[in-house]
Amino acid sequence: MTGINVKAWINEISADGVTLQQSQNAYIKWADKYDEDLENHAFTGPKKVAQIVRDKLSNQRPENVRILDVAAGTGLVAKELREFGFRHIDALEPSEAMLKEAKKAHLYENYFIEYISQSQTTISENSYDVVTGSGLYANEAHVPCEALYEMIRLVKPGGLIVLCGRNHLLNDSETYKRLEPLMNKLESDQKWKKVSREIWPGYLKGIDGVAWCYQVL
Repeated sequence: MTGINVKAWINEISADGVTLQQSQNAYIKWADKYDEDLENHAFTGPKKVAQIVRDKLSNQRPENVRILDVAAGTGLVAKELREFGFRHIDALEPSEAMLKEAKKAHLYENYFIEYISQSQTTISENSYDVVTGSGLYANEAHVPCEALYEMIRLVKPGGLIVLCGRNHLLNDSETYKRLEPLMNKLESDQKWKKVSREIWPGYLKGIDGVAWCYQVL
């Protein structure tokens, strides 16, 4: 799958009608070229997430922070977090093929081969200071909006949830039109509060990104 353009690989993993199993099968084919292809497409999502974590936790020692990276893939977020001194990072990712690539680079301490949704994972509540996620949202067959409930459960009160994705999905995807309304509802329900929301150019070549940071209450 190397060398294909952005639209082609997005279609492979997330076009309308793609099932979760079809998406996961595509990731198996793509795993060993994933990092290379995203580098060629100037993917900045992982760096943006890591920068937000660093900036919002500037008063804490990074080696004392426990982070869960959801939809971790091959570990692109963990690579960026490690550049800033964060070491205690776990991965939650349904694709064994993708996590195999992360394991080669020893990017995470623990690896949870699970799909995050509204249902509880095997991880205990209040286990982490931060949950991160980059590229976890796509047109279909990716992380559901309701997974926010589980992310909040996993983070200690006062901890952060930092996520990013393609900004156009908030209008173009029937699934993710509901994402920010749910984020707002969770804030109204006093589950978390918004720290920041940022749109920036060049999430991928020619595609704007959106990043959110919320503090769990």
